[in-house]
Parts: sequence; C-alpha cells; structure tokens
Amino acid sequence: MTKTIVLWTKNWLIKKNIPFYFLNQAGSSNDLAKEQAFQNSTPFAIFLVNHQSHGRGRGNAKWEDSDLMISFFWEGHLKKISVSSCRDFVGDLKMALETVWPELPLQIKAPNDLYIGTKKTAGILLELLNQGSQTALIVGLGLNVLSYPKHLPAACLMEHTNNININTWPFFLEKLFFLWNQRASFLWGQKHPAGRFQ
Repeated sequence: MTKTIVLWTKNWLIKKNIPFYFLNQAGSSNDLAKEQAFQNSTPFAIFLVNHQSHGRGRGNAKWEDSDLMISFFWEGHLKKISVSSCRDFVGDLKMALETVWPELPLQIKAPNDLYIGTKKTAGILLELLNQGSQTALIVGLGLNVLSYPKHLPAACLMEHTNNININTWPFFLEKLFFLWNQRASFLWGQKHPAGRFQ
C-alpha cells in the first residue's frame, strides 16, 4: 500500500506535469536516478520510492523507509560545485519546511542532516556522476513526516505540528522544488530545463 506522503507527492507531480519515476520498492531513490543517468531521456526528473531496502547516508549510515524517499536529478554541463553545496541544499530544505510550518524547531546538523532536538528528521545524500563533459547531479532526500523508523533515534514533523495535510503538503513541495531547482541552475551557471516545470 502506498504511504500517505508518497501518494500526496505523486499527485502533486502529476498535477505539475513534472517527469517522475515511481517504484513501490527499490534499493534507494538515488540508485534509480543513477540508472537513468546519461540515457538521453530527460535532463531533469524526480525519483520516488515507497519502500527502499538500501537507503544510505554519509559513510555507512542507513536511511530506510521514511515517509518520503525522493531524489531530484539534473543532467548537463556542471559549472561548479563545492563541499558547501550539500549544506546549501539542507538549508533550502529547512527554509521550505519553515515557510509552511514555522513552528517546527528544526536545526541543521552539518553537512547533510536536519534534526529536531537530538533526533534526526531528515537527511540528504548528494551524488555526482560524470561522463565526458556531462554531469549528473542527484540530491536524495529522506524525510520523516508522519512517522519515523523506530529502531533509530529519530523524530517526525507531525510530533511538532498538527498542520500537515493534503492541503499544506503541496505548498512545501512547491517551495522545495523552487529552491532546489534554483540552486541546481546556479550550479550549472544557467537556467536549467527543470525551470519550465515551475
């Protein structure tokens, strides 16, 4: 059965006519994105997974079965990227969440996590692939929205707001999509094709 957050996200992607791939189960959403890299299918897509068996974070950290497991994929001629880029994407995520739910007590744990207190709420995995002059940028996100994996010291957003619903969720997705696409466009030094979906 498709999780509530995944279903709301799928419906938003369809409504916005954003190219996306969905699998009920996969190793990870980033793995799906990597399989599509350099296939000349699309310079931008989103990869959404209902359950992932091999989600990962930095080092040997695992990130499996959050409410939202999604990867944003851009392909093109990358201008520049730095170590701070992952922190920038995390900052954008925090801003998108706080724009819709300002009551959330979120903190960035550099370089790639969001915490509530001492508990992890979200993690980002940024990956770069190169083939000749072409570069693929993949930004994977695991976000605990309505629940969290019980075997981890984790927290979910719903513990700190009662305003996450089918009406507010699209506002968060809109803001995140805008911020991350803007950041990717900056990294490419030009407006990226994903801009046409805004």
